[in-house]
Amino acid sequence: MYRMRVKRIFFAAASVGASLAIASAAPLLAQSGAKGGEWRSYGGDLGHTRYSPLDQINASNFGKLEIAWRFKTDSLGPRPEYQFESTPLMIKGVVYSTAGSRRAVIALDAATGEMLWMHSENEGARGAAAPRQLSGRGLAYWSDGGNDDRTASSI
Repeated sequence: MYRMRVKRIFFAAASVGASLAIASAAPLLAQSGAKGGEWRSYGGDLGHTRYSPLDQINASNFGKLEIAWRFKTDSLGPRPEYQFESTPLMIKGVVYSTAGSRRAVIALDAATGEMLWMHSENEGARGAAAPRQLSGRGLAYWSDGGNDDRTASSI
């Protein structure tokens, strides 16, 4: 009985030590943020920091910012979407987002706002009966590091 109790205490102490080691390493990994002005995943980076280390915008020039472009989603479904909520991705100069009441996925030129492509599925009766009728909120991006880049909608 004594040996069993010692083993349990040792296991519990080892588990706590491993947890502390992981917890202490996590902030170091999570502080990097999105790199190179890109937003490749829902939270900005794999650490989900929602942080970009870009410093072009600061307190002295914030008031001078101007709108570079707008993209209207009116034509991406049978009715306008007034509560549009999306977390777009920005990869290699392309902004990817969900848009419109048909739950389309769009790709926009980040510099000009020009639509490069749009994809949506004709969901028929299933789409008409879906509890979530509008565009959805986010996308995922995957790359093999070469020429195979893919986006997928979470709608």
